[in-house]
Amino acid sequence: MKFSRQAAVRDVTIAFYDVLLARELNRIAVQNLKQKERHLEEAKNKYALGTATDYDVLAAEVGVKNARPEVIRTENLMRTTRERLNFVLAGEAEGLPVEGALLAEVTPAPLVDEVIASAWDNRPELSELNHRAKVAQELVKIARAGDKPQVEFRGGLGWKQLAAGGLQGNGKTWNVGVYLTFPFYDGLRSYGRTVQAESDQRTLDIQTQKTRDAIRLESRTAVDAVHEAEAILAALGGTVEQARRLLLMAEQGFGFGVKTRLDVDDAQLNLSQAEANLARAQRDYLVARVTLEWVKGTL
Repeated sequence: MKFSRQAAVRDVTIAFYDVLLARELNRIAVQNLKQKERHLEEAKNKYALGTATDYDVLAAEVGVKNARPEVIRTENLMRTTRERLNFVLAGEAEGLPVEGALLAEVTPAPLVDEVIASAWDNRPELSELNHRAKVAQELVKIARAGDKPQVEFRGGLGWKQLAAGGLQGNGKTWNVGVYLTFPFYDGLRSYGRTVQAESDQRTLDIQTQKTRDAIRLESRTAVDAVHEAEAILAALGGTVEQARRLLLMAEQGFGFGVKTRLDVDDAQLNLSQAEANLARAQRDYLVARVTLEWVKGTL
């Protein structure tokens, strides 16, 4: 039950971050489309004034048309991720607003050994296997005692009535005693039960060790994912702001005639890529932290 609850929290959280990412990618795509439409409007105005050619207008129109498919894709992505969130919430998110922002606060990742130790202490599936292993040990002891001598203390209390011919009698009766039994031969039934119990115990031991190895691998993978996402966020630090400044400079230079349309398009593409990369990096870092807490068994 605890394992299922933790898995549900993990899945819902990841689905929630996916919705936020889809929303951010759609905002970027819409922003890019509006920018292309503004360029087209400017090109048409300049063409009317005689300061631009029909090539500039045609290039701007192509840019607008190329930007529309990304808007459509991201709108569909928003619907898909929203349905995914509703699915993992068993339909309880239908019609509810999803609010939030992809703001990743970077904190130092724990050491791998610390994660492994926490997982071994808190993971519910490992705790269940440990309990089952203890039960299996007791079952082995019980099975081994099947062909051993047994000493029992027995007692009884009752009422007895006897009748023979014309004579009859009745009264209370009781008995008490210590009994020793020894199964000299039971057709190897006790031996078979012992072998079966020992086999079950070895199977649980193998499953426990396999689960520990899997948790060890999950721990290393989760920590590496956090480090990777953290490094990508650090590498993208300030990139979006620089791309915005670059686009502003390119547009101003194009207005003064010292920059070409290609320079403006490149700057706009760089800004869109920078914003999208940052949004994905923030989502990946948040998901990596959630996954790490799930691996530790502390989610």
